[in-house]
Amino acid sequence: MNDTTTLLEARHIARHYQVSQGWLKPKATVRALDGVSFTLFPGKSLAVVGESGCGKSTLARQVTMIEPPSGGELWMDGVNVAHADARQRKRMRPLVQMVFQNPYASLNPRKKVGAMLEEPLVINTVLSASERTAKARAMMAKVGLRPEHYQRYPHMFSGGQRQRIAIARALMLDPKVIVADEPVSALDVSIQAQVLNLLMDIQDASGVAYLFISHNLSVVEHIADEVLVMYLGKTVEHGSKQPIFSRPLHPYTQALLASTPRINPALRQQKIILRGELPSPLAPPPGCAFSNRCPHAVDRCGEIVPPLQSFEDRLVACHRVGEIP
Repeated sequence: MNDTTTLLEARHIARHYQVSQGWLKPKATVRALDGVSFTLFPGKSLAVVGESGCGKSTLARQVTMIEPPSGGELWMDGVNVAHADARQRKRMRPLVQMVFQNPYASLNPRKKVGAMLEEPLVINTVLSASERTAKARAMMAKVGLRPEHYQRYPHMFSGGQRQRIAIARALMLDPKVIVADEPVSALDVSIQAQVLNLLMDIQDASGVAYLFISHNLSVVEHIADEVLVMYLGKTVEHGSKQPIFSRPLHPYTQALLASTPRINPALRQQKIILRGELPSPLAPPPGCAFSNRCPHAVDRCGEIVPPLQSFEDRLVACHRVGEIP
């Protein structure tokens, strides 16, 4: 990494899985992630969006080092963790923490809040018991939990409070990057804004960077600095939030934004009806993976894979970029 302020840089990250198709048949390859690149900076948020099956959660598993990528490079703190040994990966893992989608499933029901918050410190630090307790209580106050919550179990909290606990746990090791995988989708709409505002306040105070995974573009518009749009394991559009939301260039991004509810009538877009369904990752169509659903597709779209190219103020993978309104 040449830029000393870069926290995380993914270079053509790929993750392929071998899938059995039954007796006497060769295994098929699922390209869940197929050459995705991005850079993450301190105090910034990159939102990864796309419908289910596009590879968002697979990307999260690579960044958090839950599983190794099949190809590409993932640079963090001067180390290519994609090819690092076990000792290096163990040293790097505290730098990246994760907030999961479901706060009801991600917290151990048998542990009290205090014990859950202290557990990362027990495993990764040499702090004394009193120091761990002090840090856990300070983190509880930072995320809006009261002192008496320290001795309570997860079932005694609401969904919003549980997600605050999950956020506190992710922050205990002072990470540089937090991967938030649909962190508010399981919460009531009235609570979502509170959790999003908490995440933004923490970012302002600490400079932590977010890789924010979501299919809800209304949420993305609230928190993101940059947006990376994925379709069937590939990047189709990537750039700053404002240009993408005001003038999406890829037909898939246009369809996603057109389906997003808007309160302000001036911001509403005409609905775009996509024909067909998301192709099977076991048998993606030739050429552009979106060509069988795209209303603007021409012959070359179904024959040649479009390169991710720079156009105006972003990257777009579309043969007809600049031609379609």
